[in-house]
Amino acid sequence: MRLRSTFFNTYQIIKSCWVILLFNLIGFLMLALFQQGQDVLRALGFQSNGNLNNGQHTIMLCITMLYWAWQNWRSARIITHFKTFHFSEFHKTYHGRTLVVIPRLLSLLPFLIISYGTYLANDGFVPFIFLYLSLGGWLYVFLIYRRKIMVYLMAVDFPFRFLLDYIPVKNDAYPAHFIISKQRWWIFQRFFILALTFALILMFPISFSRFIGSYGIAMLALTSWMVFFTMLSLFEHRYKIPFVFIFFSSFFIFSFFNNNHEIRVLKKGEPEKRMYLDTYITQWLMAKNKEEDTVQVHLVACEGGGIRAAYWSNEVLSELSIKNSKFKNNILAYSSVSGGTLGTVCFNASSNCTHNPLEARHIGRSFLKNDFLSPIMGFAMFPDALQRFLPFPVLKFDRAAILEKTWEKSWSESCEDHPDVFKNGYLQNNFAGTDNQGPLLFLNATHIETGKRVLISPVKFGNNQFYETTDLFSILNKDIPLSTATLISARFPYLTPAGLILDEQNKKWGHLGDGGYYENLGISTLLEVYTRLRTISDVKNIPIKVSFVFIRNTKDFSKTEPLQSMYEMMAPIEAYLNVWYKSGGYNMNMIKNISLKSNDKILNFALPRFENDIIPLGWSLSKQATDFIDSQVENVVEAELKKK
Repeated sequence: MRLRSTFFNTYQIIKSCWVILLFNLIGFLMLALFQQGQDVLRALGFQSNGNLNNGQHTIMLCITMLYWAWQNWRSARIITHFKTFHFSEFHKTYHGRTLVVIPRLLSLLPFLIISYGTYLANDGFVPFIFLYLSLGGWLYVFLIYRRKIMVYLMAVDFPFRFLLDYIPVKNDAYPAHFIISKQRWWIFQRFFILALTFALILMFPISFSRFIGSYGIAMLALTSWMVFFTMLSLFEHRYKIPFVFIFFSSFFIFSFFNNNHEIRVLKKGEPEKRMYLDTYITQWLMAKNKEEDTVQVHLVACEGGGIRAAYWSNEVLSELSIKNSKFKNNILAYSSVSGGTLGTVCFNASSNCTHNPLEARHIGRSFLKNDFLSPIMGFAMFPDALQRFLPFPVLKFDRAAILEKTWEKSWSESCEDHPDVFKNGYLQNNFAGTDNQGPLLFLNATHIETGKRVLISPVKFGNNQFYETTDLFSILNKDIPLSTATLISARFPYLTPAGLILDEQNKKWGHLGDGGYYENLGISTLLEVYTRLRTISDVKNIPIKVSFVFIRNTKDFSKTEPLQSMYEMMAPIEAYLNVWYKSGGYNMNMIKNISLKSNDKILNFALPRFENDIIPLGWSLSKQATDFIDSQVENVVEAELKKK
C-alpha cells in the first residue's frame, strides 16, 4: 500500500511540474544530444583554446548550471504550493515526504544532463563530470539543511532578512495571493535577472554573449523562460485569467504582423552596371588565352554544412593555393551553399589581404575559429524570442543580423589591413577582380515560397541561361553587405530564419532560405556556367581544360537496416537527410557521365567522417574539431591530386 501511494504521489507532483520537465527536456536535447552542444562541452577547460575563452566559459557554465538547478527546485516548490495533493500517507520523516523530495530531485537534472553530455562528448569519463556531479551533491545537501540555515541567519540578525522567505509544505494548496506576497522578492529577483540579461544582450550583443559563452546563454535562457511560465501559472491562479493560453495564442496571431527578419540593404551599389555572364566569360577566356594555348579552368563548388563546411572549404582552397600558385588565378567561378559560402568568402577575402597563401590561411583560420554561436543564441533566446509575442516588428531584435555583425566584427579583428570587407557591399567588394579577371562568386539561396533557386551574382544572366533561377539584384536593385549576402545563402532552419525580401518598390517579394534547400553542393549553378563556358570556347575557338573542384563535408546518414521504431515520425526525417546528402552525388554522377568532355575532370575533396565523430553543423568549432580538420586536409588534397 505504501509503495503504491508513493508512486501515485510522485506521479501527481511530476504531472504538476510539466513546465519544468519540458524545459529540462529541451535542455537535454540541445546540450547533451546535439553535436553542437557536445562540441562546446568538449572544448571546455581551464586552458586557452584559440579564440574561445574556455576557462571563463567553464566557470560561467558552472554558475548558470547552479542557477538552473536552483530554479528547478524553486519553481517546483512554487507549483506544489498552489496545488492540492490528496495523498493517503507519507514517509515517516519530514524530509522524506514526496512533496519535499521531488523538487530536490528535479534540482539535480541540470547536473545529470551536463554530465551525460560531457560523457558523450569525450567518449568516456573525464574529471569535469566529477566536478558537475559534486556541485549537484553540494546543492542537494544545502537544500536539506536550508531551513536550519535560515533559522540561524535570523537568529544572528542577518541584514537582509527580507530575503529569507519560507513557506512550509502541506497537502492543501495555499491561496495564490498568499504565495505572491511571501515570494514577492523571488518574483522581483527573477524579473530583474530576466530584464537585466535582456538589456545586456541588447546593448552588448557580441561581447556579453561571448563572455557568458553559448552554453551559459542556453542555460540562462532555459531557466528564464521556465521561471517565466511558472509565474504565469501562478498569476493564472491568482487572477483567474488564462495567461498561458493568451501567450501562445499571441504567438500565432502576431506572426501575421511581426516579421522582423528583413534583410539589410545598402543605398550604394548599381547592380545594373554588372557585366553579362557571357561577356564576362568571353573576356576572361581571351585574356587567359594570351598566356596559354589551352586555358586551364577551375569551377569550384563548396557544399553546405555550417561552420564545419566553412572551415573545411577554406582549408582545402588554402591547401590547393599553397601547392599550386596558379590555382586561384585559374578559377572562373565558385558556386557555394550555406557554410560553404562563408568558407568561400573567407578564402577570397583572406587572399585579398595578403598574396602569401600561408599568411592568408592563418587569417582565415583566425576568423573561422571565433565563437559565432553565442551572439546568435543570445539574440534567439531573448530579444528575438520576445519578438514572437509582439504585434509589430522590431528590426533590432533580428538574430540573423547579429550573426552578420558578429562576422563583421570578427573579420575586422582578423585582418587589420582590410577590416571592412564584410561590412562593405557584395558588389562593392568587386569579386570579379581587377578588369573583371577575378573569379565569380555565385552564392546560392532558395526562394521559400516557390522552392526555386535564387542567385547572388556578380554578373547578370539571361532568362534561359539558368533554369528557373532568379537574380536577387534584379529584385532589390541595391547592393547588400557582404555579411548579409553570405548569410542569405546560409539561413538554415530554426537557428537562422528565412530572410524577408522587399523589392525596389518596397513591397514584399518573398523569403530566402538556405541554398541547401534547393541543392546542397551548388553543382546546378556550376553546370550551367560550364555549359556557357563550353559554348563560348567553341565559338571563339579557344581550347579549354576544365576541372570541377567539389569540396564536401557531410557524411552518409543512410542505414542498411529498416527503421525499428517511431517510423511515422522518423521516416520523413531520415528520407530528407539521405536525399539531401545524396543529391550532390547524383549531380556529380550526372556531370561525369553526361556533360564532361574527354579532357575535363572532377576533383572531389571530401572531409573524412566517422560514425561517432563530433564536427558540428552550427556556428562554433572546438579546438579538437579544428585540429582534426587541419590534420586531414593535406592528406586528402594529396591523395585526390595523385588520382589525376
